[in-house]
Amino acid sequence: MPERTIENRLREEYFDLLPVIRQVTLHLETIIRYRTLSILRDLKPYEQVVVKSRVKEYESAKNKLLRPQEGDVFDPDKSEEYSILKLRDLAGVRVLVFPHDRLKEVDQKLGENEPFKNWTSDPVKYARGFVQAPKYYGFCSEVSHIVQGEYQIIPMLIGHFWEVEHSAMYKPAGWAKGADKDHDMKTLRAKVECSLLRFEREFERFAKKNAQPPSETP
Repeated sequence: MPERTIENRLREEYFDLLPVIRQVTLHLETIIRYRTLSILRDLKPYEQVVVKSRVKEYESAKNKLLRPQEGDVFDPDKSEEYSILKLRDLAGVRVLVFPHDRLKEVDQKLGENEPFKNWTSDPVKYARGFVQAPKYYGFCSEVSHIVQGEYQIIPMLIGHFWEVEHSAMYKPAGWAKGADKDHDMKTLRAKVECSLLRFEREFERFAKKNAQPPSETP
C-alpha cells in the first residue's frame, strides 16, 4: 500500500473535524447575533450591522498551511508538524458594520462577557497598515476545546471589497497565483481601502451634520 501523502492526511483530518467545526461556527454566530440585538434595535435607517458566518473549506485550509512553505510545497521531513488544528479560523464569523461609528460599540458589546472576554486580540490592518479592525480568536469551551473560532468586526465597505478580492486572488488556481504579493496589486489594494475609508468617514460627517431631530406627534 502506498504511503499516505501529507495532503491526504490533512484531508482526512479536516473531514473528521468538520462536524465540530460546523458546531463551533453555529454556536459562535448565535452568540454574536444575540449580543448585538440591542444595537440592531437602535440602528438609524441608514445604519447596518450584518453577521455572516462561514466554515473554512478544505482547500482554503490546506492552502493556508501551505502558504508559508518554501516553493509552496510541504516538507516531507516535517510531516507531523502540519495540522488543520493549527488554524485559528476554521470557524469564522464576520460582523459588517456601517457606518464606522458603530464598530467600537459592537466591539465593546461582544467583549463584555464569556467566552470572548478572554479571547486573544489579533487586529486586521488595512489602508497601508494605518487602520486596524478588531479580530479575536479562541475556544468556545461549551462546544469544543480543540477547534478554535474567530470573529472580525469590519467596516462594511471594506468587508465587501475583501470578499471580492479574496475570491479573485486566492480561489482561482494558476493564473492568479502570487497576485497578493505583487507590488502594484498591493499598492492598488491600499488605495481602494483608503478611498472606501474616506467615503465612509465623509458620509458619517454628512449624516451627523444633517441629522434631523425626531418630529413630535401633536
